[in-house]
Amino acid sequence: MTRGSGSIAAAGEAPGASPFVLFLIKPRSHAMCMVWLVGALATATLITALRLQLGLSTSGVPLVFYLPAIIVVSLIAGLEYGFAALVLTVAIVWFAFIPPAFSFQFPTRSQIVTLALWSVVSIPLVVLAYALRNTLQLFQRSEQRYRQLVSVTSDVVWVTDGEGNVHRAHPAWTRVTGVAWPEYRNRSWLKSVHEEDRAALNPANADTYHAAEFRLWDSAADDWRWYRSRAVPLRGPDGEIEEWITAMSDAHDAKLSAERRELMIGEGRHRLKNLVTIIDALAKSSRQRAAPDNPELDGFLKRFLGRLHALGAAADLVLAGNHLSVEIGAMIRATLAPFTEEHASQYRIEGPAIQLSEPTGGGLALAMHELATNAVKYGALTAPDGTVSVTWTCVPVTDGERVTVEWKERGGPKPIAPEKEGYGSRVIKSVPAREKNGEVLIEYQPDGLYCRIAFVKTATTAAT
Repeated sequence: MTRGSGSIAAAGEAPGASPFVLFLIKPRSHAMCMVWLVGALATATLITALRLQLGLSTSGVPLVFYLPAIIVVSLIAGLEYGFAALVLTVAIVWFAFIPPAFSFQFPTRSQIVTLALWSVVSIPLVVLAYALRNTLQLFQRSEQRYRQLVSVTSDVVWVTDGEGNVHRAHPAWTRVTGVAWPEYRNRSWLKSVHEEDRAALNPANADTYHAAEFRLWDSAADDWRWYRSRAVPLRGPDGEIEEWITAMSDAHDAKLSAERRELMIGEGRHRLKNLVTIIDALAKSSRQRAAPDNPELDGFLKRFLGRLHALGAAADLVLAGNHLSVEIGAMIRATLAPFTEEHASQYRIEGPAIQLSEPTGGGLALAMHELATNAVKYGALTAPDGTVSVTWTCVPVTDGERVTVEWKERGGPKPIAPEKEGYGSRVIKSVPAREKNGEVLIEYQPDGLYCRIAFVKTATTAAT
């Protein structure tokens, strides 16, 4: 609209080629081409003969009226007929107008030079006329292609000048808004756009593409409706934007659907948090009524609630993102938030933005919680100078992207490998189960626990 979203020529209503141009470039049979060839040369011959009879021609070789005839034949009939007209012109002039007439007597030297020079000049004109015909045909095909392309879309397509001014009437705007021409001339069309959305229709900083959503008064609905516009610029020889071509489509139902979806997602997040809080409270209140001194029960309750909150944080990220994937960095930071609050200076968390599927993201959240819990109870975070490094990388491979997540502890007590695999280890090793070429490595290195989780994420792993 403004500088890219105005309304001038609706789809299928832009002025087409003039009837004269269409007449010039339309296909013709050989018989019709011959008619044009004979007619043009006959007309030129008749005019030349009349001028000679009236004494109006002073040229020794009268060719002046044959050149327009040859150009017309080239435009109307094509290149081969243009050259045929050139050859026939030389023959006619030689036979009929070079004295003695109707004798085919060999011309004088000066007459030969005149005919030769005229032929040399005429050849490029024939080629240029034929090129003009082809260019006009190409433009006509391009316009037809554009019209057909627009006709199979549901969009309204229009053109505006570089400043967003409307300069002529077109029915599409009236059909949608009910405003008749010239009431929307220049920038008066903005009156049909909702006041709060007018600023969105000004691509002041756009130079290649502009998109906007706005409310437009719809006369049929007698109410505001949401529309979506997409505009691209046309530049002049100086590089300045002279016109914008814009497509506008009705987005009302999709917009309302998105708003309802946002409300449902917000409600779902709220209910999820309430559910986690209720489970947390029930578990703690149930523990208070049990045996007061039961370390085993306390340990179980702490692990259970920790895992519950880790899953809740990962699920909340998925709901907040309104898709079926989760960003790995946001998920790891949300999961480790309860631990980093007390040990912020001892954590280093970094890596690129990567989208993971919801199942893999949720599994990784549980793994991070298990590793952090272990670090607090037995690992690096039991020592004042202990540190935990959580890093991840993403490397392109043949069938997708190789994601590697590394957990490394330093500065704590020397880790001791357990005699048998516990639940936490099984949780960690299950993370890449849904991904391709997944592997998990857990090493109890002298300077601290090391864990590497790697898998190949395909293009459809984190569909949004």
